[in-house]
Amino acid sequence: MTAHPLPRDLRGYGEHPPEVLWPGGSRVAVSLVINVEDGSERSRARGDDADDLGAHWTAHPAHPHQRNLDLESAFEYGARAGIWRLLRTLRRHDAPATAFCCAAALEANPRIAEALVRDGHEIADHGLLWEPHTLLTPEDEHARMVRSREIIEELTGRRPTTWYSRDGLTEHSRSSMIAEGFRYDANSFNDDVPHAGPDGLALPVIPYAGDTNDSALLRQYPTAASFAGHLCDALDMLLDDPREGAGVLSVGLHPRLIGRPAYIGALDALLRRAREKGAWIATREQIAEHWSTAIAA
Repeated sequence: MTAHPLPRDLRGYGEHPPEVLWPGGSRVAVSLVINVEDGSERSRARGDDADDLGAHWTAHPAHPHQRNLDLESAFEYGARAGIWRLLRTLRRHDAPATAFCCAAALEANPRIAEALVRDGHEIADHGLLWEPHTLLTPEDEHARMVRSREIIEELTGRRPTTWYSRDGLTEHSRSSMIAEGFRYDANSFNDDVPHAGPDGLALPVIPYAGDTNDSALLRQYPTAASFAGHLCDALDMLLDDPREGAGVLSVGLHPRLIGRPAYIGALDALLRRAREKGAWIATREQIAEHWSTAIAA
């Protein structure tokens, strides 16, 4: 009996990915992603029916009928202090990043929007709120996508390059993204290399990564040194991997986490290693443009 085929691509490039190199002949593009979420999480303070205040070290339980001021303050750290330490570190290394921006977070602190544009970082759309999307109807998801894009564009003067969902895509998301003119998709964890989506190059995929994300500081890597070691090991492997072509090292950064004084050193160590090794530190938009041009040639 033959199993029903899955509507998924489990083959990818196989043993021989495209022999594409990044500018300067680099084998690795380092993609830094700033998740601008602080102040956009669902909370009863906003009148929401849920609290999304667990993504930090403070272990207080959520209260069903009242605000939890301690948990709220842990998220405030990212917008008040962490983002500025993170941006200072990126400036010191002349490192461009991609900012996944929740519209409500930028509305709550427009100075962050101004600073991201001032420093030349790519502006992407992370939704109206830091909220789940996969249970929405296609119409509601599309409407939220449009509204968040409009708010972010108004606050930054930049049209967001892509839309990144907190909990992933539905079968309808990519068609809405294409209709709204987004340039690539980052809602995938399936490869180290960019690739075409199910709709071809209409919306190429620049895969993201979960292990090289500073959320690991909450669990696996309790110190900056241990997290830095993980990041640098990933960079070294991609540089030395005996296979054709180039790879992408995606690093997820949350100001409320990596922006803490004890943890920012992990990012500093990675950027120093990347410069020493000749990696290309680039925005995801730059990566998508370079890859799409090379593949189409």
